[in-house]
Amino acid sequence: MIDKVKRILGLSGRKAGNKLVISVEKLERRVALLEDGRLEEYNVERNTSRNIVGSVYKGRVKNIEIGLKAMFVDIGFEKNAFLHFWDAIPAALDSGIEEIDRPENRRSSKKRVTAKDIPNIYPVGSEVIVQVTKGPIGTKGPRVTTNLSFAGRYLVFMPYSERSGISRKIEDPAERDRLRKILRELEIPEGIGVIIRTVGEGQRARYFVRDLAFLLEQWQRVEQ
Repeated sequence: MIDKVKRILGLSGRKAGNKLVISVEKLERRVALLEDGRLEEYNVERNTSRNIVGSVYKGRVKNIEIGLKAMFVDIGFEKNAFLHFWDAIPAALDSGIEEIDRPENRRSSKKRVTAKDIPNIYPVGSEVIVQVTKGPIGTKGPRVTTNLSFAGRYLVFMPYSERSGISRKIEDPAERDRLRKILRELEIPEGIGVIIRTVGEGQRARYFVRDLAFLLEQWQRVEQ
C-alpha cells in the first residue's frame, strides 16, 4: 500500500524524511503524511463532494427531540445537524490512551453530566460549538459532537476536557516515564486536555511546548 501511494504521488526514490505531500488535480486532492519514509496518513478529497468531517462550527439549537435523545443544530447547512445527547456528554479517553493525572487540573467535585441534563445545558436557542463526525447523506444532515479534538504534530488537543494521556502504542517503559513527566510539566490551561501521539516518541520537550502553543492559538481563533 505504501509503495502504491508513493508511486501515485511520485515519491519513489526520494530520500526518507518527514514530508507533507499534496497533489491537486482537476477532480480530486490527495494529501499524504510521510514520517521517515513511512506513510502515516493519507486522505483523498474529491471535488464532487464537500468533505466537512472534522470541521468545527458555532451553531444554534433549533429543536430538541426527547424521544430520540437528540437535538438538531443549525450550523448553516440546508439540513440541521444531528446531535445525540450522548455526543454532548464529556467523553472518556479511548482505551488506547493511558490517562495521566495532572495535579493542577484535578477533576473535582463537579456533578457528573448525564443525558438527562443535556436539554437544560443546551436549551432551544442556545449557542453550541460542535465538530462534524459524519457528513450529510441524502436527506439527513451532518452528525456532530461537542467533544472537540484537534490533531497537532505531536499532540491531540481537546478543549472542554479535563483528561490527558499518552498513546499506548508507545511501549518502552522508560520513554513512557519521560513523556509522563513532560506532560505534567506542560502549561495546559484548566479545562483542556491533551494526548501525546505515537509520533511524539523520542521527541524533545520543546517540541511539545511549541505544538501546544500552536493548538491553543488555533482554538482561540475558533472561539472568536
